[in-house]
Amino acid sequence: MKRNHCILALLLLLLAPIVSIAQSDADAKVKTIAQSIRDPKNVEIRFDYHFTDAGKPTDAQQGKAYLQGEAYKILMNEQQTISDGKTIWTYLIEDGEVLVSNATEGTDNTPLKLLTTLDKDYKASYTGTDMIELSNPKGDFKKILLKIDSKNNTLKTAEVFADDGGSMVISILSTKFNQDLKDGFFTFDEKAHPGVDIIDMR
Repeated sequence: MKRNHCILALLLLLLAPIVSIAQSDADAKVKTIAQSIRDPKNVEIRFDYHFTDAGKPTDAQQGKAYLQGEAYKILMNEQQTISDGKTIWTYLIEDGEVLVSNATEGTDNTPLKLLTTLDKDYKASYTGTDMIELSNPKGDFKKILLKIDSKNNTLKTAEVFADDGGSMVISILSTKFNQDLKDGFFTFDEKAHPGVDIIDMR
């Protein structure tokens, strides 16, 4: 799984309000959700993350994610992924390494692009009053289940099922919008991390 990119894209789906929950067209619902998250200047999301491999829990942690246009930052215990939309810095904390690559490589290299893929390439259907299923037999993620909070008309959690038998569940804890972020927020600050090994893969 390209976990970090998928995490932020799904967080954005979870973040968006659902309009007219009784609407029968689940595909239109997902398109509405995907469009609505593009409106804020930026967003900060705190989330819970659980990963399961072949039915056995292997990873559970909390994280924080930021998005501003094509720029993003995902902060987790073992890894940080930062992009200004042109360059991606992947900071492997325990290894003391930062991998630098171009953001133009691949078609799902930013959360918004991956979110657009979910919007366009996945078929949505209701599987119950509070559940929407996204499916694509040819996609990297065969099935995604979105759980709805009907009372507040929002999405609460997303569970992603990968072809290799792994799955991850993401739940939103809190969100903030339209903050004043400092210049350079979406770049890796080498001065703040002395001694790390910078590996330029471009």
